[in-house]
Parts: sequence; C-alpha cells; structure tokens
Amino acid sequence: MDHARRVLPNGIRVLVAEMPEARSASFAVFVGAGSRMETRLDAGTGHFLEHIVFKGTARWPTAAEISQEIESKGGMVNAATDKEVTVFWSRVPARHWRVALEVVADLIRAPLLRPGDVDVEKRVVIEELRMYRDQPQDRVHTLIDELLYPRHPLGWEVAGRERVVESLDAEHLRAFMRRGYVPERIVVAIAGRVDAGEACDAVASLFSDIAPSPAPRLVPAPGPGTARMKLLGRRTEQAHVCIGWRGVAQEHPDKYPLDMLNAVLGEGMSSRLFLELREKRALAYDVQSYAANYVDAGHVVIYAGVTPERIREVIDAALAEVARLREALVPADELERVRDFNKGRLELRLEDSRGVSNWLAGQELFLGRVRTVEEVCAIIDSITAEDVQRVARAYLRPEAAYVAAVGPRAAIATVSAPGMEEVSMEIAS
Repeated sequence: MDHARRVLPNGIRVLVAEMPEARSASFAVFVGAGSRMETRLDAGTGHFLEHIVFKGTARWPTAAEISQEIESKGGMVNAATDKEVTVFWSRVPARHWRVALEVVADLIRAPLLRPGDVDVEKRVVIEELRMYRDQPQDRVHTLIDELLYPRHPLGWEVAGRERVVESLDAEHLRAFMRRGYVPERIVVAIAGRVDAGEACDAVASLFSDIAPSPAPRLVPAPGPGTARMKLLGRRTEQAHVCIGWRGVAQEHPDKYPLDMLNAVLGEGMSSRLFLELREKRALAYDVQSYAANYVDAGHVVIYAGVTPERIREVIDAALAEVARLREALVPADELERVRDFNKGRLELRLEDSRGVSNWLAGQELFLGRVRTVEEVCAIIDSITAEDVQRVARAYLRPEAAYVAAVGPRAAIATVSAPGMEEVSMEIAS
C-alpha cells in the first residue's frame, strides 16, 4: 500500500496515503494505551478518559462545539477504547481535512478535564457499565474473557469497575494520560484526497510539542486458568453461551491459519456453524465465531444465543463442528471459497479512506510496519487444508476449552464440556 511515513523528533509516527479518487479524508490516531495497562485499582480509567475529552478542549470548550465543528461539515468524529489501544478518528469531506485534524489533535493535546464535567460523565459511564451487566449477550463475553485470562486486565471489562469510576477525578485522568499517551505509542494515520507532504507538516505542527517519555510496561498475559467454566444464572428468555480456546499473539506464525479456521467455522452466513446449527437444525438464531490477537496472547471463541432448554444440544453441536476440523481436512472447494472470503473482506475494508487510515495506524502501532494487501493475500493463499487441521488440533482441543453461559439456572445447570473438572459458578441475585 503506497503511503508516506514520517517519524517526528519526539517519536510520533505519521502515515499518509493519498487517495485522489476519494471525496473524503479520514484520520485515525491510535494510542497504545488501552485497558490492559490498568490495575484493579484504576480499571476503567482509559475508557473514562476517552469519554471525557469530548466534553471540551482548549480550542472547543464544550461538547456541542466539538461535535458541531465536525458535523457542520458533514463529517463524523468519535473514539473507542479497547484492551491495547485507544482510537480517535474523524471522517470528513476532503476539503475540510485540516479542521478535522485540528479537532482530533485538540482532544489528545488539550482536553480541559473540568471537575464538573468529570462528575457528570461518571453518571453516564456508570449507566453504560450497568447496561453491559444487564445485557446477557454482552455479559457472557466478559465471563469467557475472565476464564481465558484469569486475574489479568485482558480478562476484564474495558469500561472498568463502578467503584473506580465513582472515585475518578481530573488528576487521576491527567496522570493516566501522562503515563499512557506517550509519543512512542502514538500513530497518526491519514487517508483520502490529501497531499502527503502537507498532511505530514500539519501533523508535525500539532503534535511535535508532546514531550517524549518511557512507554508503560505491560503485565505479561497469564497462563491458562484452572477454572474451565463460569455460569451466571439470570431470568432470561434466551440463554447465551461462549466456548473459548487460547490462541496466539498478533505476530505468531499461526495467526493466519487460525483466521482461516475461524472463517470456516463461524464467520458469515456460509460458515459451518451457521449452516449446521441455524439453517439445518434451527438450534440458534445467532451463532458465530471470532478470533482476537494481542501482543502476547490471543483466543478463538464460539458464541450462540439459544432457547434455554437446548443449550446442551447447542454446545454439543458446536463442539462436533470443531471436532470435524480436527479430524478431517477442509475440502478444497470450501477452502478456496474461504480464501476468497478473507481476501474479499480485506479488499472491501480498504476501499474507503477510513478503512485505509485504520489499517495504516493499526499495522504501524502493533507490527512496526505496514503490510500490503498483496502481502496479506499471499499469506492467505499459502495456507493449506493441512495447516487448518494442524492448528485445530494444536489449539482447539476439547480439554483446552472454556465455557461461559448466562441464562435461567435450570438450563445452565446442565452445561458441561469434555475434560472440565473445576467449575466456577456465579449466581445473580
């Protein structure tokens, strides 16, 4: 992928892809400061900080002024916090790219963090936390993360803990920003109808005065936990279940074979799980699988929302599909279809300016370089049916599975899985 790259004197990396055919320009600022750098005592600080910067900055003192500055141009501005990164982004008509860059830069460089705003936003974030806990389809994903990464930030809810949110103040937020928002861990990516030289110069003028400081050290991912199952009793009309396995890190050679396995297993309406559990057997309305990769760990998870009395049947059917991957090679025609699926998703993702800016920033932050579409497609083309079977046997073994379920107590009490001896049971009041 053609792009210009510049490293500012303080260490911030700037990447710009000119897309003269586009009518938009998109900005992505990836900050390598997610919930993973937190402890139990400050869990949720990064997510709260991402919220509160939108309450006002030095140049745009109110939330209304920030949003109006972008939306009056027909654009969008937003942010999101994940385990290992916080992302600020904006997409605007190309002629307004400087304004969008200035707004995003001010969110990071000059948030006001007024005490009154902090107190108001606490109520908003606490309601968000309660919403997640009240939605069983969200709660089950937190439970599986807790099993996959026991007593570690990778296993915690990104939005944090209510007790921590209630105790936050402006000084705690500034301290987190000083510790995590360091130039070494910031990448600014721009894509669209812009001039690369002008865009790099504009970023340099806005970000060069951020003083460099050491990046925070992350606690290594934990080993597999001994508890293999976590159940949460809830009075719900539907039960929700996740089956998970530990996978591999972002740069591990098995990442792409596992991605191929995941696509065969549960990505899309033509995947094995969807066709077998929903279309053929009508066991679940929503069934899918997904893979995640961090700097030193990863996982593969199956999720299904089911009628409570059929939860045991769904688990057995899902595990049977995994067993098929271990026992038999994926047929050549199915593997070829999944190759095109993975390559097509990538190509479509990089068709617009926002997709390109996110790709540039994410690759640069986590890999230190930007893979081209051709390079990734070549990796996908090199994966064989034997590779898929090998990683299925290596990582998706029945005795290595973790199960989380949320639903009526009578239904989830029937949940079990091969090789599980220790059960962690949580009952909601």
